[in-house]
Amino acid sequence: MRTALAGTTGNAMLMGLAEVSTPVGWVLLPGLLGVSARPRVAALVSAWAGVLLALSVVVPVIPGHRSDPQALLASAAGLAAVPVLAWARRRTRTAALARVAAPTDVAVFTVPAGPGSAALAICGTAGEIAAAVPVRGGGLRVLLGTVTGAALDTPTGRRAIEQAFRRAAAGPRRTVPHLVGALDRVVRDLAPAGHLRATIVDVDRAGSVRAVRCGSPDLVVAAGSRAEPAGVPQGPAIGSTEPGDRVAPGPVTGRRIAVVGTGFTDAHGERWLRVLDQVAAGDDPARTALLLTRGARGARRTGPALVIDPEPPSRR
Repeated sequence: MRTALAGTTGNAMLMGLAEVSTPVGWVLLPGLLGVSARPRVAALVSAWAGVLLALSVVVPVIPGHRSDPQALLASAAGLAAVPVLAWARRRTRTAALARVAAPTDVAVFTVPAGPGSAALAICGTAGEIAAAVPVRGGGLRVLLGTVTGAALDTPTGRRAIEQAFRRAAAGPRRTVPHLVGALDRVVRDLAPAGHLRATIVDVDRAGSVRAVRCGSPDLVVAAGSRAEPAGVPQGPAIGSTEPGDRVAPGPVTGRRIAVVGTGFTDAHGERWLRVLDQVAAGDDPARTALLLTRGARGARRTGPALVIDPEPPSRR
């Protein structure tokens, strides 16, 4: 939000100093900043741009926006449309995520993943981080992990990390290393002594899956009736080393892929891979993700859990 407001202010100053009076010069950059933000931020950006526009007309110390009615009406219409466009953009993206029926102590969402589908189960356990972002064209990017550190393991800290991921993952051409870099900056800003053990998964429109592990358990693929490690190389936790030490993403292949966090492995101990054998059974990724959250020996649920079927049922 601060970046959008600063950009709007800077644009108004530049237009005034350059004696640009056309409506497009005053509205284009605020419009782009607003449309790419959340609807509430977009409304604030539009309102602030309107205030600056009005000031340039009422106090013409430096020539600013044209004051004729047609120019003012064009700018007002453009600024009013920005929050609507931001809302429509957000609604289109969130419509792809559908919540399915589940017990009250877990939330399960389904989302397209290339030609296939994926399910994300979130339990709200300590340190849990989870975010799924559908990408234009049919792709999907998911963050799943656990934070360590008192400053990070708070509702505000976890929310900041998830929101940073959603912003970074929204661009269709963003790479997995770019996402890791964006998260690294947020973690260091929030808590230099904390870190994030996470897995980032990228599914493209064709169903190809790539993933990077940053201090998190290996991904699991279904192999017959058993689950096997996918063999994705592991790098250091995000925020724990210098940015240059990141590991490169690796491909993951299989008819079903599961991702869990360190909370899962801690809860199940050495048996964690055997518990994941249930990934190979059943046809419903949502039910499988729900089953993976069940605690060991009646303990409370442990999340998050992600299950991906890269191909539709007709091709399996």
